[in-house]
Amino acid sequence: ETPANLGQAFKNHMSEMFAFHATMMSNTLGTSIVVFTRTGFMAILLSHYRPSGTIFAFTNEKRIQQRLALYQGICPIYMQFSDDAEHTFANSLALLQKQGMVKEGEHVALVQSGRQPIWRFQSTHNIQVRKV
Repeated sequence: ETPANLGQAFKNHMSEMFAFHATMMSNTLGTSIVVFTRTGFMAILLSHYRPSGTIFAFTNEKRIQQRLALYQGICPIYMQFSDDAEHTFANSLALLQKQGMVKEGEHVALVQSGRQPIWRFQSTHNIQVRKV
């Protein structure tokens, strides 16, 4: 007999695996992590794996920004998200560069993940390496 919460357990396991591998990739490449979150869930998971670079967690919720400030390695940043993912990515990287948190030519690991995706209707997991 399968457990009643098997679907939820699988989703949590996928998120854990994704956070682990995103951290490993970031550590191997020597990059910071840029994550976009409404709930803070993925940023917190990433924090548990203690990546060597900073986790820049962009959120459009003030209360989530405040909550994320309590976790090791997370630099929470409030920003309104655009309806277009690419526009939001460009704005976030420009903001980080303007504030001196990343330098031109530096690489960052861009993480999109979650059960409540921002730009899609389904759960999504995506890691990209972008040059600032």
